[in-house]
Amino acid sequence: MKTKIMSGRYFNSVATLLSGSAWYFAVDVSGQYGWLLWIAPLPLLLVAFQSSSKVTFSSAFVAYFIGRCSWIPYLLKVVPVFLVPVFTLLLPLIFALAMLGARRAWLKQNNALAIFAYPLLMTLMEYVSTSLSADGTAASLAYTQSDYLTLIQIASVTGIWGIVFVTALIPSTLAVAWLLKHNHQQSRIALLTGSFIVLAVTLFGWVRLNQQREYTSIKTGMTVVSENLHLFPETPDLQKEKEVAHSYIGQISQLAKQGATVVLFPEKAINASQAQKDTITMLFQKAADRLNISIAGGFTIFKPHAKQNLVLFFSPGGPMQEYKKNFHVNGWEDEFERGNEVGELKGLPVNSGMAICKDMDFPRWLRKYGDADLLFVPAWDFVIDGWLHDRMAVMRGVENGYTIVRAARQGRFTVSDFRGDVIAEANCENGQAVSLLADVPVYSVNTLYSSWGDWFGIVCVIGALLMMLFPLSKK
Repeated sequence: MKTKIMSGRYFNSVATLLSGSAWYFAVDVSGQYGWLLWIAPLPLLLVAFQSSSKVTFSSAFVAYFIGRCSWIPYLLKVVPVFLVPVFTLLLPLIFALAMLGARRAWLKQNNALAIFAYPLLMTLMEYVSTSLSADGTAASLAYTQSDYLTLIQIASVTGIWGIVFVTALIPSTLAVAWLLKHNHQQSRIALLTGSFIVLAVTLFGWVRLNQQREYTSIKTGMTVVSENLHLFPETPDLQKEKEVAHSYIGQISQLAKQGATVVLFPEKAINASQAQKDTITMLFQKAADRLNISIAGGFTIFKPHAKQNLVLFFSPGGPMQEYKKNFHVNGWEDEFERGNEVGELKGLPVNSGMAICKDMDFPRWLRKYGDADLLFVPAWDFVIDGWLHDRMAVMRGVENGYTIVRAARQGRFTVSDFRGDVIAEANCENGQAVSLLADVPVYSVNTLYSSWGDWFGIVCVIGALLMMLFPLSKK
């Protein structure tokens, strides 16, 4: 029996505005209001389950459009202006389609099992859209939850798809249980089933967070010079690049005096032509030898018809090791060659690797680092996304069980462990010179996600399709 407890044009309008406001703050790039994701869809689900498909689609589209407007200042910095409306409209369209699917499942199902329709469809939509996107998982709702450590531990089993599913299950359970209130048995089943899953995920997270594990530690520094010192040449000027290099080496020397055994500096900090590369890199190799520490950082190498975005690693006595960035930011790095090899690193007492900035938005690529226990990541952010882009990288550590040391120009310096716990952090969004020294814990942790990959996303795709095509009889 359909139950129209709250319905009508006035309720639909209020629900749309309430949901849109909640979405606006829930998806904000600052990450301050991620908890609103747990309730933002609730008013819309009540609308969808009691209204026509036209009303459902329009309400969902408008509400999510309001939410995605919080990303417009960020998009204006990272994509061409003409693409801002495309991104701002596309995601609400996808969300509205998910709501239509949830409505269809409710009308066909009309029982406790309907709690799974919306979370299955949202996970399907995210899994498919991010798999096809050139930006990887950058727009996923899962990253809004990065500071809720108990919840995000499920990513070690399911990847970010488990986070999307659970956060969608909460409002779906409440909506279905409420609308089935006159069918006490089905309402209780809906509430108990949803609550059991959420509590099970919470318990798993609590246990994983409180596991005591043996670990080694490496005293590691991160440093960036003032943004005003960085150069943006059409053709590198060797003398000027040497001056930037000496500025970095001076700050690296200070960290070495404080006990650092490894120092990381950000992406694209130093520029050099192919002919200048040996001269510039020799400065860092000599510093590594003299200070008896390892140094890693970002270099742009100018070739005649292309550029290379590299992280170079210098250890005392050499040899120099390098990794070429695999994924680049569309519109900003189109002239860069794409790498195709994992950044395995030798010369440290633990299994370690290298990656660069945008690489961290692609979980499938980072699973290839499954044997690593520690990852060094030079990066360069857009100021406004300092928290968000950093937490995308942090999530890769949860999924695969490794510690991440990430140094971003105009972003954040962070050290995060296999639980996603940020152990040390410094903000350099203002472009000032910053250094950070931390004892970096290195654990050896295997995860199910690292071994099985996107199994949960695939299960959700299958589950959503089955629910749409073969619903059980009404009860």
